[in-house]
Amino acid sequence: MALTLPDSFKNHSIKQNWLFQLYHDNESDFTGLAFYDTTVSSELYYGAVLNKPSIRESINLETSKSSTGNISISVANFNLDGSDFSSILYGTNKYINRLAKVYIQPNNATALSDCLLIYTGKLVSASHDIDSVKLSIEAQRPWDGVEIPQVKTSKNNYFPVAYGDYTPNSKNVNISTSSDNDDFRNRKTLYPIPIEERRGDTIFALSGIRNTTGNAWPHYYDKAVDKFIPLSLDGNNFNTVDEANEVFGDGFAVKFHQSMLRKTLTKLSERISSDTGWQSNNNAFDGALVDTSTSTTFTYDADFVDTRSRRIKFKMPQLQGFPSLLQFHYFISGTGSISLVSGSSGEIRVRLIDKTFNTNEELGYFQFLQSSGASTTTTLKDTPGNLSISSVAKLSSQVDRDTNFLADNSGWGAEFDLEVLQTQQSGDFDGNLDITFNLFDVVIETVNQLDFSNTTNGGTKSDAYKFLDDLDFVYSGANGLTDNGWNSSSAITEIHDAHRDLLHRFTSYDNSNTPTNYSALNSDKDWKIRYWRNQPEDLFRILEKLQYEGGFIFRFNGQGAGEYIHIPDSISTDHTLNTDDLGSINISLTPMSKIIARMDIEYEKHPAISGYISKVEASNSTTISDLKIGTNENKKTIRLDAYVSTPASSPATNPNDDFYTYYNNIVGEQKLIVKADIVSPEYYGIDVGDFVAFNTMPINPFSGSWSGKDFIVTNVSRQVGKLKCEFREI
Repeated sequence: MALTLPDSFKNHSIKQNWLFQLYHDNESDFTGLAFYDTTVSSELYYGAVLNKPSIRESINLETSKSSTGNISISVANFNLDGSDFSSILYGTNKYINRLAKVYIQPNNATALSDCLLIYTGKLVSASHDIDSVKLSIEAQRPWDGVEIPQVKTSKNNYFPVAYGDYTPNSKNVNISTSSDNDDFRNRKTLYPIPIEERRGDTIFALSGIRNTTGNAWPHYYDKAVDKFIPLSLDGNNFNTVDEANEVFGDGFAVKFHQSMLRKTLTKLSERISSDTGWQSNNNAFDGALVDTSTSTTFTYDADFVDTRSRRIKFKMPQLQGFPSLLQFHYFISGTGSISLVSGSSGEIRVRLIDKTFNTNEELGYFQFLQSSGASTTTTLKDTPGNLSISSVAKLSSQVDRDTNFLADNSGWGAEFDLEVLQTQQSGDFDGNLDITFNLFDVVIETVNQLDFSNTTNGGTKSDAYKFLDDLDFVYSGANGLTDNGWNSSSAITEIHDAHRDLLHRFTSYDNSNTPTNYSALNSDKDWKIRYWRNQPEDLFRILEKLQYEGGFIFRFNGQGAGEYIHIPDSISTDHTLNTDDLGSINISLTPMSKIIARMDIEYEKHPAISGYISKVEASNSTTISDLKIGTNENKKTIRLDAYVSTPASSPATNPNDDFYTYYNNIVGEQKLIVKADIVSPEYYGIDVGDFVAFNTMPINPFSGSWSGKDFIVTNVSRQVGKLKCEFREI
């Protein structure tokens, strides 16, 4: 937004003097300096400034960063109230790290209200010799020296700072064809929380600086299956979790039992072998949930052969800990018949047998009786009764395999082994079998825990304690911070709101300050966030990260006002410039090296490992065609740590629809760049982030026209009597 320009600047030409206000002590008073002696609003400004400094400010749309240069001024070491100027800077009156302001005084104006404030900062350093004093003034940066998180325990563990909408995996498990992501522990919408200490059989983990009444329960991340599994508060009941955090020192914590009792559903991980009749595919464990659309099929169309066996084997997941419950659930369908019957009587069975861990559990069987005519059957007989498998049915093991697991030296390295076996149960009944058996999915239900009993081959008590000692983090699904009182303490789920909250919460930019253009930014942007910090990091780096991932820029303008800058969906220009307003016009295009025609965007940061959950390959086909861009040219991989909305794969309608569309609007095609001097004082208020249109110009841009084109000011350089600007087409 343009600087507030006094009416005194609306003259065609002005004489300029610059005023420097150097505040001291509690910043209630200042010493005034200028190029020449002048009195403004009854304050004397000493004409002791020897050089003519420049003020440079810029924004980078490609990186969403802003920059304001320091000001260096040379001041004569003049006598001020009987003392050298150098002697007062660090004497009784303290000037270092105090406010400093710079004004343009037009035509010897006598009122400060007729002067233009162009810079607000702090005096950060001074040096002098006999004749002169050198002063360095730095732009306002309230985040300097600030790191987050800041609250820690006596053991030097930090309470996490987290923003966003998180969801834990459910404490309950349902096993059916409709089992969801909660049941399979597929949700990764969590953030890491550090383990603080063990008290008796209870472990405490630091959940953050916000109290929450639900969804806070901790999860263990099992890397072998890439799952976050809720941890029980009760060593005997996996459904009991610590739903709400509690006061713990200067923050909050959640608890779980040292046994790390937890329940989950997993799948088989790899097919090892398949005998004749079994398909050689992996459809028995594909997909993240129960999949009843594809199967590994067994077919047999041949004479009955007693004890003929056909097996298929899979590898099992390598889960952490030993199972106190281990059961298999099979999703199956099938048909069976016999023809060309011979023999006088008897029974034939085609049996389905689970041989994993050497259990030889008979799950069920097709039954063919001579006395019943050996008719076709779609019923699988099992222990509870007859199971119709004309469509997909769930067949559950009746045996808890935990004992077999512990007796098997292979543990989770054992093979899942399923057998189709023909047997002559009685008589001389014979014939031609026609069997089709579809194995859609195998779900492994486990309740796992650490072994503190020293009675299993799953480890010893010392192994269990060492595992706990080596465990640094568990994971919580409680929502992140609400705002710091600047927006009715509502939940923060969007990137720009998290950015603003960090400013209010951790810097001197308090809640009473509403950044300029925040309302417009808030209207255009709804990009979601999940972001956390567990170890201290420079706040400025975090703010710049969120600016890039959120598609906006924050800066303090020369008049000390905080403001947000972004390319809106609908642009309303702040200035319309003509030939008479400009001098030294230069027109260029963004170079090819700056064009990004393809983006591989990795987003939704994984809570536990170095990587990302989702990826989009996005491209601008028009640019690729128009500029003849090769397959691997002008391509960039982008990794987003906070952004969790879904980027488009091609440009959407509005710039702020998503991350890709926003930055494609900036770097996805060539844009005009105009550099010019502003010669009309009435436009001296132009500032970076302003939107500009050009009307009458001495020359058209290349083969196009100025009509319908909007520009944003990306650079300004203020010097005495001169304002240089750079404008970028948007």
